[in-house]
Amino acid sequence: MLLMAAACASAQAQYFCTTNGTELQYVNYDESGQSTSTETMTVANAVDKGGFQGTAEYYVKIVNTKVKNNTSYTKFNWIYDGTNTVCVEDLMYGPYIASDSDPARYTTDIKNALMEDYKFKGDNSFTLSEKARGGQTFPDRAYAYISNMLKKEVTVSGGSYMEPEEVSTTAGKFACIKISYLQQTKVVLKKETLRITEWYAEGIGLVKREAYTTKGKLHSKTLLTKVNEK
Repeated sequence: MLLMAAACASAQAQYFCTTNGTELQYVNYDESGQSTSTETMTVANAVDKGGFQGTAEYYVKIVNTKVKNNTSYTKFNWIYDGTNTVCVEDLMYGPYIASDSDPARYTTDIKNALMEDYKFKGDNSFTLSEKARGGQTFPDRAYAYISNMLKKEVTVSGGSYMEPEEVSTTAGKFACIKISYLQQTKVVLKKETLRITEWYAEGIGLVKREAYTTKGKLHSKTLLTKVNEK
């Protein structure tokens, strides 16, 4: 019985929560299994239109457990069109908050101006289809922007759906769609390529993520640990 997923679920098959105020808590681990950071995603501005369309924003607070000045922020925008769930990370929200700006004043105009300042180009969205089957592929994508005065380029390729799986964490048991892809990150001359596998549950979002090096060694892992419905 998938109790935790039911807390945020609706009649539609979107892969995000539409219950405002819900908190999704995650722990990130390194290759040795040590916790490196925690993330709290808070659901806001969610709209559920009865199975045909829905939207939500996840405001994310990230706390690094190993360094000082350890708190950062990001935001995810979710849309469901009746068949597909589309998610886009707002990469400008973190820098905006880091500049001690008022979160309540963050607008689309400010976001667009920051995207120009940071020279953002490309597509950092991803789509989850409720009709996808194991072996089905999804398109490559790439994006780039200036981070800490350095150009960061990210390419996602070789993506495909795998057979659905049930995932158990301390937050509960979840029936998940499973995807896998290669992610190459380039900062100046330094490149890193990882094989990423992710599990998403309806009405929740990400439940589990694993990243492996090209040599098959675990690089990092993320787990959903708790769901707090307000």
